[in-house]
Amino acid sequence: MKKNVTLLILLLCFQFPETSWGQTIVYPWRATTAIVKTGDSFEVWFNATAGQTIKSIRLQGPYNTVATTYSLQSGRWIYDITSLNTYNTKITVKVPQKTPADRYDIILNTSTGPATSLAGVKVIKDYKDSYYIVHFSDIHAFQNGNKTALNRLSTIVDMANIINPEMIFNTGDNLYRPSEDRMNQLFSGNKVLGLKGLNQLSAATFTVVGNHDTDFDKVPEEGFYPEKSKWWNQWWGLQAYNFKYNNGRFIVINDAWIGFDPTKQIEEASVWLTKAGPGNLRLGAAHIRDSELLDLDKKVNFNLVLVGHNHHIANTNPSLFNAKPIQYISNSMREHLEFNLYKINSKTGTAEAVGSPTAQVEYIENPSDFDRPELYKPKLRLTYVQPNTGTIKNNTASLVNTFSFPIEAARIRFVMPLGSKYGVSKGKIEQSFDGQSYHIVDIQLNIEPNSTNEITIFPLP
Repeated sequence: MKKNVTLLILLLCFQFPETSWGQTIVYPWRATTAIVKTGDSFEVWFNATAGQTIKSIRLQGPYNTVATTYSLQSGRWIYDITSLNTYNTKITVKVPQKTPADRYDIILNTSTGPATSLAGVKVIKDYKDSYYIVHFSDIHAFQNGNKTALNRLSTIVDMANIINPEMIFNTGDNLYRPSEDRMNQLFSGNKVLGLKGLNQLSAATFTVVGNHDTDFDKVPEEGFYPEKSKWWNQWWGLQAYNFKYNNGRFIVINDAWIGFDPTKQIEEASVWLTKAGPGNLRLGAAHIRDSELLDLDKKVNFNLVLVGHNHHIANTNPSLFNAKPIQYISNSMREHLEFNLYKINSKTGTAEAVGSPTAQVEYIENPSDFDRPELYKPKLRLTYVQPNTGTIKNNTASLVNTFSFPIEAARIRFVMPLGSKYGVSKGKIEQSFDGQSYHIVDIQLNIEPNSTNEITIFPLP
């Protein structure tokens, strides 16, 4: 009887509204990013309050704003089959053909004020035949004694934005005891400390549920799965989702909570794949290896599986997964100066580890300074001779790569004054556009191992 009363008290403490808790954009938001080609459309799942109407929708990039057209559908859709949380407005947003490629905030201008999903959509010009995926895990931000994890995340953000992957997977155990301030630091960074967060990644970024991603203050590790799911929905958004990129199919489930059965998530993923078609690459992501993804694999036949949880055994990658050597663990960001890197061939549907057979990339030249992030010397670094702030018409970027492997189509972004067209001394101009206050020039450059490249930008006559 005493146990039942205790559980009842816990349950009452853990109640959430059935639909919205204030974050009215359900998807894409925080755990998910939409990927859309210019001229195409993407969906936004929105919870409108009674009488609330949408007046306009815009995409806000770092340097430009894009007006969009859209259509609305009202109804009631369950977006989480465990929490049974719902949304009531499905918005189809069309991206104009001339939109610059970038990661954008989604801003719904409504009758009651703006509703925003920061960094919610990545706009691309076209699908790539070959692209990178960056994978990291187990940040454990704000855990006692883990004071420098967000410094390591910020360092990875800078390097990933040079590597220029199409997507990034963060496979769980993300942050302890969320608050708005802690979530903002993880996603938006900390300007006072000069740290970047997940939203500053230029690639579409996807986050997975970890076994530590629950409210330990109110519920035990086992049980209370609807309440835990509502909690995840409140702070992160979707706990299971699927998406396409060209011939690739990407499936994320929650296998992290002790005793939780994701069978319904697996069924939904199987139905989705049947409708979407198998493509030639199927990637699965979750937190724990050799878990329920094994059952899903029997239905979808994965080519690549990304997981975390085991903080120190990435050196055993790839491990067998239903007899296939396709499962890769990322060592924890909490204890390691590593991320994993993969290269995808869209034409053949194949994936290869980059940097080492295990996909591990140690990204700092001085790992002995683990606890002194102010001394980190990244193996891939980009500096500018002049401030890259849009005030000077001539500039030179220095790109240093001390990795033992090459990087294809690395990205260098120049922020230049308006009013001129620009040329560069090296590399290919991927795109060039006028923003509100500055002209943006993005360069792609293939860089060799252990190399230094200098790229000069100048106004054309």
